[in-house]
Amino acid sequence: APGARPVPVVSGAEAVSQLMTDRRKQLGFEAEPGTVDCRTKLERLFDAEVVHGRWAQLAVPGCLIPEALQRVLGDKVEFGETIWWKVGAYKLGDQAAELDYLGIPGLHIAGAQGLAIIAACQFFLMGGPEYARYVGLRGLEPVGIFLNGTDATYPGGGIFDPLGLADDAAKLQEQKVAEIKHGRLAMVTMLAFAVQAAVTKAGPVDNLLSFLADPAHNNITAYL
Repeated sequence: APGARPVPVVSGAEAVSQLMTDRRKQLGFEAEPGTVDCRTKLERLFDAEVVHGRWAQLAVPGCLIPEALQRVLGDKVEFGETIWWKVGAYKLGDQAAELDYLGIPGLHIAGAQGLAIIAACQFFLMGGPEYARYVGLRGLEPVGIFLNGTDATYPGGGIFDPLGLADDAAKLQEQKVAEIKHGRLAMVTMLAFAVQAAVTKAGPVDNLLSFLADPAHNNITAYL
């Protein structure tokens, strides 16, 4: 349009720098910008947001896929409870004791035994990465793990970046911005799932299908 200001084009690195500057202003640091205390606090909070965003990006499909599969394959495979906020209670109940995992006869990973197995898997699968984040990249070298990343949040290397997506520094900065955006969207989505569960007592897939079946009546106004 005539007289309209041109939209500034910034590189991925500039976007990340601006993101960090805006974050410092939003959080209202007591330390002066550029000081060690300010950078340390900002980096810690920034890392926490990245990690929470990654968890949320895993959680959203984890909530949707089982419920969707139940609707598609429910007559062929016994899934047990698939609504995300009911799964914990189901796993603790007696009805889960004989549930065949993935529909495979005799493969029982349910009840108290299932919780112990899940806890053990969590310990080994999450203990390693969390230890790596705690000691830093160089702290893993004595045990034979060499990573070429810049920090524990973006470790790089063959283990965490087998496709070499971080080899292009400029592209990596753009991917960092994209990851933050997707992570924030996923965290908001999980909050929406939680609110839906509290209000409708149903899963997100059921809520979506109910809305699509009758948008005029099956919407938020029905619960006001």
